[in-house]
Amino acid sequence: MNCKKAEKLFLRAHDGLLSGEEYKELEDHINGCPLCQKSRAEYQNIFEVLQKTDFPEPKPYFWERLHPRLKEQKTFELWQLWKQWGLRAVPLSLLLVLFLASAILFFGPQPREEFSQSGVLLFEDQSPLQDTGDILDQEGVEDKNMMLIFASLEEQPSSRRPIP
Repeated sequence: MNCKKAEKLFLRAHDGLLSGEEYKELEDHINGCPLCQKSRAEYQNIFEVLQKTDFPEPKPYFWERLHPRLKEQKTFELWQLWKQWGLRAVPLSLLLVLFLASAILFFGPQPREEFSQSGVLLFEDQSPLQDTGDILDQEGVEDKNMMLIFASLEEQPSSRRPIP
């Protein structure tokens, strides 16, 4: 038997709840262990002090007032639950909303940029002047001028008003 188990059995032995075999085993351990002998002496001292103390009698009608309170069932009030847990949950829920909003802003879909025709050509490693070179190779001067005008109109943003 170890000291921890012996200390648990001290109270049961005082109440007379140990069997003969358990009591004999406890006594054998106490006789061989000075630490448990000291603990047993402390417990006996506590029991003697408690027996000598004269506890006052309860006030009149104490038991008559106590029994109805013990039998009375408490009603469940939602307000008490809110008061106990809800006030703690408000800051936590605000923190959670703030965390989710920041996660959406940082990890959400990024807006796509629209590229002009020359930007698309640059990403495809092609020269934007290549189409212009084809236009300039035309034979007629009027054809060249008209094609350059139409090519320049294609890349203008649509928000600009056309000149009459």
